[in-house]
Amino acid sequence: MVTGDAVHARSPFVGVWTLESFTEQSGPSEELNPFGAAPVGFLIYTADGFVSAQLMRRDRKALGTDPWAAAESGEGANLANGYIAYCGAYAVDEERGEVIHTPTVSLLPNLINRNQHRSFTFERDILTLVTKQKDASGSIVESRLVWRRSH
Repeated sequence: MVTGDAVHARSPFVGVWTLESFTEQSGPSEELNPFGAAPVGFLIYTADGFVSAQLMRRDRKALGTDPWAAAESGEGANLANGYIAYCGAYAVDEERGEVIHTPTVSLLPNLINRNQHRSFTFERDILTLVTKQKDASGSIVESRLVWRRSH
């Protein structure tokens, strides 16, 4: 059963959001745009605790073969490059200022059923989500996604 507190905590998130920017920063180094300068994406939150996220590079190339046969032709190897997709449940921890996404379906199998913590801030119709993770070298990488509420 969903409590009134959970419904209240989720209410600012509910709706469709479009991706404004996706940046990553590792230490004092310069900011990177892993999906290019103008990524495309949608983030959908429902009132009953469902989240769906789809984001990609704007300049992804069309496949030269039947898209359903891409794996057989060898073109499938890079399909996940420049694309993030998952959906599942979400919860809001107001005390920690976090939204936690728990994917049940994901392009990246390693995310399935694993809590994905994002700190959040709202400023008018802008939602900023920030996550920090270690990369292969052990450095902390901060990912910042800025979303604009769609009307």
